[in-house]
Amino acid sequence: MSIPSPADLARRPAPKPSARPASTAASKADSRPPLPVRPKLSAEEAIAPGKLTNKEHFRKTYLFGMRVSRMHPNARLVGHDLMWRASHATGRIAANQQPSVETLALSTGLTTGQVDVALNTLHTRGWLQYRVLQEGKRAGTRAMSLSIPAAVLEHIRSLHSEKAPDRRAR
Repeated sequence: MSIPSPADLARRPAPKPSARPASTAASKADSRPPLPVRPKLSAEEAIAPGKLTNKEHFRKTYLFGMRVSRMHPNARLVGHDLMWRASHATGRIAANQQPSVETLALSTGLTTGQVDVALNTLHTRGWLQYRVLQEGKRAGTRAMSLSIPAAVLEHIRSLHSEKAPDRRAR
């Protein structure tokens, strides 16, 4: 008996998937609650800053949203770093504490190019806003402000509204 080569394995027909009984598939579909009907958001509405309720805390919601987002890890890392520099209640970074690209690169361990890409990603996806300062000695310069996109805020609320199964009752 010889050891099969990859060519021998390729000649074999692929195994056919076993057919599942229809009763188990139907019972699984019946046990799930129907998905809530969500209004379709346009791209502008989806990345617009969402409005938090009085019970929602900005930092907690922002960090949870960063964790569940499907952004590149570098963008999430820069987003987390910016959150720790910002106000926990509003997400605004003080005018005198605006980090430079070099500062963010040193604190995250990324290169300045990677930080630039991460900042651009955060901005285009609605997690980072730029505002122009109107007063003070830094008037006319751009300042960073964090926000939670409306679509992500809806997703976070839907995750929190689903009741987690009681793990104690086993």
